Amino acid sequence: MSGIRVENIEKLFGKAKVLTGVSLEIRDQEFVVLLGPSGCGKTTLLRIIAGLEYADKGQVWIGDREVSTLPPRSRKIAMVFQNYAIFPHLTVLENIAFGLRMQKASAERVKAQVDRAATLMHIENLLQRYPAQLSGGQRQRVAVGRALAVEPEVLLMDEPLSNLDALLRLEMRAELKRLLAESRTTTLYVTHDQVEAMSLADRIAVMNVGQLVQYDEPIRVYQEPTNTFVGGFIGSPPMNFLRLRVEGGQARIESLMLSLPTSPPGQEVLLGVRPEDLEAYSQQQPQSFPAEVRVVEPLGPHLLLTLTYEQQSLKATVPPDFNISPGQTLWLKPQPGRLCWLDPTSGQALSR
Repeated sequence: MSGIRVENIEKLFGKAKVLTGVSLEIRDQEFVVLLGPSGCGKTTLLRIIAGLEYADKGQVWIGDREVSTLPPRSRKIAMVFQNYAIFPHLTVLENIAFGLRMQKASAERVKAQVDRAATLMHIENLLQRYPAQLSGGQRQRVAVGRALAVEPEVLLMDEPLSNLDALLRLEMRAELKRLLAESRTTTLYVTHDQVEAMSLADRIAVMNVGQLVQYDEPIRVYQEPTNTFVGGFIGSPPMNFLRLRVEGGQARIESLMLSLPTSPPGQEVLLGVRPEDLEAYSQQQPQSFPAEVRVVEPLGPHLLLTLTYEQQSLKATVPPDFNISPGQTLWLKPQPGRLCWLDPTSGQALSR
């Protein structure tokens, strides 16, 4: 197996710069997710690694080989696309065997690898069927099985679950995690779905407007975003940001004074806090501040509240049996140790 390293990748489409100085290293057997909104450059970066696009600047390494100018067939990769890209006129067996036969593998190796891939994907009983006779989830399993059958050094996946319905996507997500843990294949996976990223990845590379803005373990990306974009993009609902005054080296919110990790550059600071990290009370509590309830959304395991504090909107979650109505005032207590502090001008996190 092999790791992946990209160094200072830049890409232009016409005059539009799609990628700007992107550097990324993926360890051997690691599962990394490229996460970001549509148009941020994540698929372009994946295609550059695959050899389907060429960078205007920078280098791509797979293992100890620089592959920046090599065609896809010479990079020892396999790719799974969003639209499956399996051949409708071939059976499942023939689809899985296709890459091996293009490599002129022996009949014995073809049979062994097809059997192995079909067993991993739990499609042993579908080998004689055609794609038209399969469900969307089964077609996706065939596409992944075909990629793994050639034993690639690197597996590249471009939003492979986006065409599936919500329940099937949940099932396939768990299957993919199991499968790739067993196959031990270095994997780079592109998605705009932050739930997929959080549940699948060893590390998440968050991209925005052609740049890599944070690269870390999922829990650190969630709890310690490097800027307001990451905090606002990761999480459903996203992180709250409240603009507060700074007095005597502390942030004031009503009578509550909160310690800062470092002195902010101005007289204001942004408090970043997740909705689940705001404890809600119907009566005033020590270390709490008031907020007016505007919207109550029952979501099953909890109620999602939209509130306002000094014309600033924020979200909080409470138990489903919490007795609350729009127009009431709640008292919110931020959980110590779960707060982020950011510069309101640059949006960057203050050093801890």
